[in-house]
Amino acid sequence: MIEPIPLSRLLQTRAAILICYPRYDADEAERRLRELRQLGVDAIELRGRHLVCGLPTLGKGHVGIVVGAKGAEGLMALKIRRVDADRSSLEEEASHQRMANTVDVGPKLVRASANFILMELIEGNYLTEWIESLEPSEVPRLNKVLTDLLCDARRLDFIELDHGELSNARRHVIVAGDVPCIIDFESASTHRKVSNVTSIVHYLYFNRLVRGTIERLMTLPQPNPILKALRKHKAEPTDGSFFELFRALGLDS
Repeated sequence: MIEPIPLSRLLQTRAAILICYPRYDADEAERRLRELRQLGVDAIELRGRHLVCGLPTLGKGHVGIVVGAKGAEGLMALKIRRVDADRSSLEEEASHQRMANTVDVGPKLVRASANFILMELIEGNYLTEWIESLEPSEVPRLNKVLTDLLCDARRLDFIELDHGELSNARRHVIVAGDVPCIIDFESASTHRKVSNVTSIVHYLYFNRLVRGTIERLMTLPQPNPILKALRKHKAEPTDGSFFELFRALGLDS
């Protein structure tokens, strides 16, 4: 059982480094502790596969660290801005995540501040790892997840929010209960041309390693028809061109 660490004693534990990573500063840690209390966080939980200073976390990137957190809403995920991050606030990322939520994409945002994003906890496997766990008899499950993922990417395209990382979606899609969830909106933008559908198709069907993983389970269409349908959808992103892309991918529309 994972034991929560109450905020009242967090700074007296090894986990204190996580809220002020990678350079611990006592004054900054106290400020961030007050910020956490204002967000309604009561405790953090050390859980997940990624290690930071030997401590289990849900995720680690160039901008932040993700840990478990407890509050009035129950168990959640908490993204913590690194003190050496290339941005002074997580509020723009939170805004993009909130925007994605309006079309039912991404973990549900609970609250956010300059240094923290409190959100729904999504526990599952990264997309490629989930695919690797399947047997050929489970191709219908794979088709459903790929279909749902393409539809989520299209929803982001529709609201003109480009995720920015789906061309290498290795750690940006989690599958939980056969439902894919696009995570981590730190590179998202509304100021560039959207390419979410294009990016995820390229990752799944043109990345040699990912394509090989899928081909272990089923035969994939040849690249040329996919590229033709993708170019058509990119030039004219209508329902019709999207369904044509589905057919070119061998997915049910």
